[in-house]
Amino acid sequence: MSAAAAETLKGIGEAALEIAAESTGAPAMVGLSGDERKCLAEGMYFEARGESVSGQLAVGRVILNRVSSGAYPNSICGVVYQNDDKPNRCQFSFACDGKEDVVRESAKYEEIEGYANWLLAGVATPRHAFQMASLQASTHYHADYVTPDWANRLTLTGRIGHHYFYFDPSAYPVQSAWLPHDPQS
Repeated sequence: MSAAAAETLKGIGEAALEIAAESTGAPAMVGLSGDERKCLAEGMYFEARGESVSGQLAVGRVILNRVSSGAYPNSICGVVYQNDDKPNRCQFSFACDGKEDVVRESAKYEEIEGYANWLLAGVATPRHAFQMASLQASTHYHADYVTPDWANRLTLTGRIGHHYFYFDPSAYPVQSAWLPHDPQS
C-alpha cells in the first residue's frame, strides 16, 4: 500500500470517529484505547481477512455485540481473547488455535483497521448497511466448513461469504442499545 493510500485510510477512520462524536444516532465506541482498537482489528483480520468488506464488518459487529450484551467480557480485548488459554474452546479460533498470530499482509491489516474504526464510530457505508442490519444483534458465527453444537440452539441471522451468523437471545438479558426498541417501553 502506498503512503498516500495509507494516509487516506487513516483519515477515513479519524473522520468516522469525529462524525460519531457529534452524532446522536446509534451508540458509538469513541474514546477507546489503542489496545481495544487493535484487538478489534486483529479479530477482524485473523478471522475474516479473506472475506468481502461486508464479511469483515460482520465479524467486527459480532465482537462489538458481545461487548455490549453484558453476557461476555465488557471490553473488546476481553471478548476477542476470551478462553484463549483453552485450545479450540473460544469463539475467535485464531486466539486459541496454538498458532502464532502474525500479520503477514500489512496492507490488508491497515485496510481492516479503517473498517474497525468505521464500526467503532457507528458509521455504516450505504453499500453495506442493508446486509449489516440483519446482523445487528448477532453474537456468534462460524465458518461454513464446521458445524458447532451451539448452532442448532441459536437463531440464524445471515450468511456472508464463508461465515454463518447467529443471534443468542439469552445474551441480551436486558434491552440492548443494538436491538430495536419498543416505543411503548
